[in-house]
Amino acid sequence: MQWFEVDKQGLAKLLERKGKSFALFELIQNAWDENTSTVDVGLDRIPGTRRVRLVVEDDNPDGFANLAHAFTLFADSSKKGDAGKRGRFNLGEKMTLALCDEAEIASTKGAVMFTEAGRVNRRVKRERGSRFEGILKMTDEEMRECAEAVRRLIPPDGIETKFNSQVIPARVSLAEFEATLPTEIADADGVLRRTQRKTVVRVFDPKPGETAMIYEMGIPVVETGDRWHVDIQQKVPVSFDRDNCPPAYLAKVRALVLEHMQSCLSAEDANATWVRDAIQRHGDELSGAAVERVMDLRFGEKRVAFDPSDPEANHRAVAEGYQLVYGAQLSKQEWDAARRAGAIIPAGQVTPSPKPYSDDPNADPLKVVPEAKWTPAIHAVANYAMRIGERLLGCPVSVTIASDVTWPFAATYGTGRLAFNLGRLGHTWFERGDMAEINDLLLHEFAHHFSMNHLDAAYYEAISRLGGKMVKLALDEPGLFVLGADRGASRAA
Repeated sequence: MQWFEVDKQGLAKLLERKGKSFALFELIQNAWDENTSTVDVGLDRIPGTRRVRLVVEDDNPDGFANLAHAFTLFADSSKKGDAGKRGRFNLGEKMTLALCDEAEIASTKGAVMFTEAGRVNRRVKRERGSRFEGILKMTDEEMRECAEAVRRLIPPDGIETKFNSQVIPARVSLAEFEATLPTEIADADGVLRRTQRKTVVRVFDPKPGETAMIYEMGIPVVETGDRWHVDIQQKVPVSFDRDNCPPAYLAKVRALVLEHMQSCLSAEDANATWVRDAIQRHGDELSGAAVERVMDLRFGEKRVAFDPSDPEANHRAVAEGYQLVYGAQLSKQEWDAARRAGAIIPAGQVTPSPKPYSDDPNADPLKVVPEAKWTPAIHAVANYAMRIGERLLGCPVSVTIASDVTWPFAATYGTGRLAFNLGRLGHTWFERGDMAEINDLLLHEFAHHFSMNHLDAAYYEAISRLGGKMVKLALDEPGLFVLGADRGASRAA
């Protein structure tokens, strides 16, 4: 005596929530898994009724290997041991049969009819191929949904697949690459086990109106809503209902797509959930180029990380057109990936603030040129800066001449001390004695007497105020503005 009985009507009610398209997919994938070159699918309304006729026919020369599998639930399937086959549980035809009022499966081994009276074996045999024909209830809306679902299929190369006599067009992939991904293969006892296996992954553009999905060898199985369809050429680890996959698997696939499609990404993609998921879960597996590409699209090619250790560097970065990236804008995993790739560098390393007057014990000392080695032109500019600075700021100003081409500043000012960087300005700048250039640099630096922040309103107000004061001095005391004029002893630092 059998241990179990299956209530066909109860099973049909459970399956209704899956929608009717799954019935077509189950039959089509079974045909694709065989030695088939053509698969014909027909779905037509029976005139004057609420029923439709569903027909799926293939040209496999051998037909069903075992016709009993057409009606035996969970019989061991030869496909379980082959990751390149779509089937797992030997359920396809059975679930479709549960929805049918009557059906017939005919193959090279014989035929089976299913009616209200039960199951009847027939001795009729086909010369080649198998044919499923079922009668089932279906609304017009369900028929439209089935038609749309079938058009989402990606037929395998070499298998012409038709729906209602119309060939389902082949799709051209945007990319194709090999990857090692989790899959399911039956062990020696026929038990499905998770394993890792190298396979081919293909990426396709969704057609207008389609939502991006993960496909299992041409069959859409999991809706992702990502940028592209991804067709995995082996069994995808899915739930029993075959409508979901583990989040870790999805993130792995997303990371692979990000890596191989990085040149095609848009700014919208870079901010999308799927890209962030890929980086957060698999950032350590992505190339630096892929991470760099995402950061370029999210924050622009000119970007720095907000640097709390150097506030002025952040202001200088913004003034120079950099986009500041704050900590909360990326997750910890995204920051880790960005740092590994060198994709976002702290502002203090890109636009460091001048530190010659800093109390920071770690600051590198300036390479100072002794006053005894100053040229007459340097003396002249230094004396001019000191006398103008004292008049503008109302306090003595000392001058230092540094010489360091690696120090990124032409000059710096702080607490009454001005440093010119000969390494950046060059001797020609001093020899030329261009008053417009000299005054421009001095106004910029002396304004830091009032604010170190280039973006602070107080800084720009100081430049304006000092400029006005300088004009008045030039009108009242033009002799102050003659280079080399002897206005007192040098007060070099």
